[in-house]
This record gives sequence, C-alpha cells and structure tokens, in this order.
Amino acid sequence: MYDPVGIPIEKINEKEGAISFTATKSNLFDKDIPLIKMLEIHKNQTMFILQRDNALNLKFIQSNPNYATKIAKVNIEDFSSTSKLFISFTWSEKGKNMIYIRDYEHGLRSSESYEAPNIKFRVGKDGAIYQIGDEGVKVAACKVVIGEQTVLEPTAKELFDFQLEKIKVIIENCKKGNFLFETTLSQRVIVMLITAFEAYARERFIELEKEGKSVNIEELYHCFIPNRHREQFKDKIKEAAFKDGMTELEALISKRSINFQEWESFKDAYNKGYGLKIGEIGISNDLLIDIQRTFKWRHKIIHSKDDQTIINKEDFPSKEPIFTNKDWAVKNLYTFQKFINALHQSTLKL
Repeated sequence: MYDPVGIPIEKINEKEGAISFTATKSNLFDKDIPLIKMLEIHKNQTMFILQRDNALNLKFIQSNPNYATKIAKVNIEDFSSTSKLFISFTWSEKGKNMIYIRDYEHGLRSSESYEAPNIKFRVGKDGAIYQIGDEGVKVAACKVVIGEQTVLEPTAKELFDFQLEKIKVIIENCKKGNFLFETTLSQRVIVMLITAFEAYARERFIELEKEGKSVNIEELYHCFIPNRHREQFKDKIKEAAFKDGMTELEALISKRSINFQEWESFKDAYNKGYGLKIGEIGISNDLLIDIQRTFKWRHKIIHSKDDQTIINKEDFPSKEPIFTNKDWAVKNLYTFQKFINALHQSTLKL
C-alpha cells in the first residue's frame, strides 16, 4: 500500500464514501515524470487508487474483483501555476464515482466515472498490487507465482467463467453428423460443468470470509464432522491453520471435509456457514431440479458401466428419451451459467 495521506483504513466504507485533501509543493505538474502514484490503499478486496498519468490526468480508480472497475479522471494541466490544489473523490455502490479538483483561481472542476471492465487491480498474498488487463486487453484468469509461492490466483467467478468459455469452444467445434463423437463430447461437457461448479462453490466459500463476511464455523463442524471425532478434528484444524498461516475456514476446506460436488453438502455448507439458502437465490424450481438431475447424470457418466447415449433409460417408457447430444450439452451449459450467476449475486448481498 501507499498512503502518504494517512487514511484510517478501518473507517473506510467499501460501499460509499469520500476522501479529500490538499496537495501543496507537489511534483504533480512535472511532465518529465510519466506516472505519479498519489494513493494506493485497499479495504478487504476493494482497491482505491489515485494517480496522475502522462497526459496530466488525475485518475481515481476503484477496483473490486466482483464488480467492474470504475475510473474517474480530470485533467489538471490548467492548474499548473497553483501552489495548493484541493482534491476530493467519492464512491458509491449504487451510482457513479466522482473526482473533484479546485484552487482559488480556476474554481471547481469535476468528472464522473466510467466503467473499465477489462481492468482489475488485485492485492496479492505478498502485499503487492497487481494490475490485470488494460484498455483493450482482456485477461480471462491470472495466476502469479514467485519462486514456489503462489501470490495471486483467479477469483472463483473468474475461474468459472473461464471454464465456461473453454466448454463453449468445445461445443462450438462439435459438428453434428458423427453422433458417436457428438455424444462422447457432450458427456465430457457435463463432467466439466460439474467440475467448474465445484471449483466455484469451494473457492467462493473461502472468498466470502476474506471479503469480511462472518462465517459460522461451529455450525459447519456440527453439520459435517461426526460428534465422536469433532473436538479432536477441530484441534487438528486449528493447529494446521496456525502452522500454514491460514484461517480456520481455509484449513477446514483444505481437508475436503465438505464435498461441494455433492448437492446436499453444497446447500448445507452455504446455509450453515453463511445463512444463504439456495432455494431463495431467485432461481425457479424447474432450474434447480435440472441442476440436481445433472449432478446425477455426471455420476452415471463417470461410474456406470453402461453406455449413456440415452441418459434416462430407467425412465422408459413413461418418458421421452434424452439423448446426450450437442443440443443437450448447450442447454446444460446455460442452466449452470444462470445458476452460478444468481448464486454469485446473492453472495454479494450477504
């Protein structure tokens, strides 16, 4: 972090707020310096950055992994003769951010923010600030490894969206005509969808704690660990957390005590841990039934010795056959995309 102003981070509200100060005897107008960093702080995963670029634009940047980055900028070249420059910037979850500058000669100037969806700023485990993407440059998922230490990983939503892009490429290149190839590829898509679901559900569960959400870890122990082993298991988890520099929740999840690839375990984890009920995230019952049915299909595809070209053979003759073809794969892809998007939005409101 870089904070010459001395802002009390604990008092910052990530959702809305304002910061104001006066710059005096500064090098803001020195054109020989291409970039001047004035402020770089973060509260949880939200970055607040104030910088002057090579065109003498003063830019206020607010970046959070879960939202589009907002940038508000105002040109300060006309203020180059001033000895004191008043600077203020505001942010709001519900509207546009603003930046204001003023001196005694020129009066007040302001500018509202625009969204820069390709640009993200993230805080690494090493404390460094990383810019991911740029204007016209989209980065799907970024991982930074220094030596043997992973200091930055993609967010849960980035991972899921990237997996969906790969699945879409597979489906788009699956040409109809060779049905054996089509059904084999479509079944592989189902396996990939459930894997992407599990990865999102597990990583998002950990992210929520890092975003300041309170997790009821005692309820998780009670729900997932048998009573006869519970106290001994809790001691081992706390010891592992201390030894490896993790939170207790991270240590618990790392032991795979919660199976996010199993529907009921997934639901119980979010309900017990964060009070989020999956049936109340704004998804229809029909779609929830489709999701659960796909979980069962994935199990059949992987574990059954029978051919799964027709995935619902046990329902004959009362129901129409469901063929594992390209159209079926596309339907499942968009079902999971809609579900994860709704789940993610619900986690943001916790």
